[in-house]
Amino acid sequence: MKRFILLSLLSCFSLFLSAQETDPIENRYIPIFQDYEEKLEELGYPVGRAGNAAYVPGQYVLKYTGANAAADFQADFIKLKRRFGARNVSLIGECGCSDEFQLYNIHLKNVGGEERGKAGKNKVAQAIGQEEVEPNFYVIPELDQLKNNLDFNQLPPNFKVIPSTNRNAPVTIAVLDSGIDPYFQHPQTTNGMAPLYLWENEEDEQDDPFCFDDDIFGWDFINDDNAPLDDHSHGTHIASRIAQQLKNNAPDVNYRFMSLKMLDHDGVGTTFHASCAVLYAAHHQADVINASWGFYGESDNILRGAFEYAESRGVATMNSAGNYRRDLSSTRHYPSEFALEANPIQSIFFVSATRTGTLLWPLTNFRSNPGVPGSDFMAAPGGNLLGLMPHHMGYNNNLARKRGTSIAVPFASALAAHYRHLHPNDGPVTLRNVLLATIEAQGTGATVNYGGQVLPYKVFNWVILP
Repeated sequence: MKRFILLSLLSCFSLFLSAQETDPIENRYIPIFQDYEEKLEELGYPVGRAGNAAYVPGQYVLKYTGANAAADFQADFIKLKRRFGARNVSLIGECGCSDEFQLYNIHLKNVGGEERGKAGKNKVAQAIGQEEVEPNFYVIPELDQLKNNLDFNQLPPNFKVIPSTNRNAPVTIAVLDSGIDPYFQHPQTTNGMAPLYLWENEEDEQDDPFCFDDDIFGWDFINDDNAPLDDHSHGTHIASRIAQQLKNNAPDVNYRFMSLKMLDHDGVGTTFHASCAVLYAAHHQADVINASWGFYGESDNILRGAFEYAESRGVATMNSAGNYRRDLSSTRHYPSEFALEANPIQSIFFVSATRTGTLLWPLTNFRSNPGVPGSDFMAAPGGNLLGLMPHHMGYNNNLARKRGTSIAVPFASALAAHYRHLHPNDGPVTLRNVLLATIEAQGTGATVNYGGQVLPYKVFNWVILP
């Protein structure tokens, strides 16, 4: 009996080592993954591990381009059913219907599991001879923002977009988040805060590469419908912080928000939802993307490709540095890492957070190696800032405070919107570089001690743009 138990233990240990060899995790990401796993499972989400990152077990994202994209996917879908069994393969979601891009989110029952995420990706790719396959990673604003909320997914009767009275050329800010509450289009509903004016889609549906029906002011990629409403609160608060900055500092900017819901009622999304949202914002030529979310440890080429497409369409992206008190020169946080790689996407600007004055928020990530001459990184206020909350949630005066690098990003997004107002013909790389240079010149200098190093950084709230 003892010999049987010993052999069983050795067998299990051998399987464990095999799993680690095929899909290892770096030590620096173990506590991050464990925290993700604990919080997500507490909320009822299944969690697997693909390399260093948390992903939806068994889910993979496939990308196709070209005139035969749909037919190519159908042929590959048949291959997967033959390889893994028809009952074990299902289509979870899709976006795009043109030869520019088509993304598919599939689920395989017998491929995946915590230790087989990247190995599963390789099996899928080998089965179909397709290189553009990625695990469907979880993306979140930050762990403290995840909470159980009720679904809210119903546009009000006779809904319509209410235009701003500002007659300047509009600047479109795509808020890729948990949605926006359209109740706050009306200035009389905001308790003195800036209204949340909405972008209105005026494109002919025949030219829509998404084939969406009646996408009035964006899209809900979680529920796959035209009601990108906020049933969490993060997205409305983010939009409110951007609008308030513009109201206070650049009232001439005719801002409008494109609402792209890619975080659900708990604040949880995936790289499939994020990639679809980035592509939508890019196609509809938003001026600025506010991406107050991220994930750690593993790059995603499909998501990277979406941001490259956004850059090619003239879109600048403002992103949070993340909330784990980590040095981003050694800990990879995406999508901010796309701006730091050997072949960087230079239209992405990422922001750390301060608590008071120049004092960094305790959990903010930062960068120890200079991305630009002078300061190592840029930080904006992110400590307990007031913003609008969805009116159906019952907050006093529809207001509440939030904190973290998510809340710092709107300072950059507001500046980016102002720059686009001033220089509508400049590209997103120029926009980002001017922001960096101007903050370097006008921001407040400070330092932080980390790992025996003294790291300089610049803090900004608002700067005077050229």
